[in-house]
Amino acid sequence: KNRVVHTANNNESLPGQVARSNGDPPVGDLAVDEAYDSSGQVWDLFDKQFGRQSIDGQGGTVSTTVHYGRDYDNAFWDGTQLVFGEGDGQIFDRFTKPMDVMAHEYTHGVTQFTVGLAYQDQPGALNESISDVFASMAKQHRLGQIAAEADWLIGAGLFMPGVNAKALRSLREPGTAYDDPQIGKDLQVGSMADYVETEADSGGVHINSGIPNRAFALAALEIGGY
Repeated sequence: KNRVVHTANNNESLPGQVARSNGDPPVGDLAVDEAYDSSGQVWDLFDKQFGRQSIDGQGGTVSTTVHYGRDYDNAFWDGTQLVFGEGDGQIFDRFTKPMDVMAHEYTHGVTQFTVGLAYQDQPGALNESISDVFASMAKQHRLGQIAAEADWLIGAGLFMPGVNAKALRSLREPGTAYDDPQIGKDLQVGSMADYVETEADSGGVHINSGIPNRAFALAALEIGGY
């Protein structure tokens, strides 16, 4: 596994300083060590189950930056590397904490190097869904779960105590992940009958992705097994 984790030291200059490289022992920084471990776990899923090495499929180094910005409430793939904020400590905890957030962003890179789906409207919703699907598989692979044992949640544990949220999204039950005055209600839909036409969110990529997400979860549960 070719991995390197940088720290941005709470600024927004990328990639930042190298904090842990391939084969290095833990450094004691939670975000650094979580990013190192989870990027390896996602690598394992793609390598062992799909015969794909790294994001580019050529074994290229997976570069990750943590401690991005101050109170930064997000994580993203920027076309070259993975970037993680550490949350504001009020609504969001560290974005490196749930390993499936890493898997989600990692898969955006895989999509870029393969099907290259446009990040807009239905292609964008499918782009988001593919990231959620592989994130869910990566989490189940790490935990050794079959479909019936999985929680089918993305980002469980990311929200701080006191926020009425179990995760960022639910593949099995879109629209049920959160409902809190501070962040609003989960708007995901799970059926084409409820497809949302909107100019917001790049044409509803995070809303309508619930449709293929739910299709995948229901198919996996019906088929059974890993």
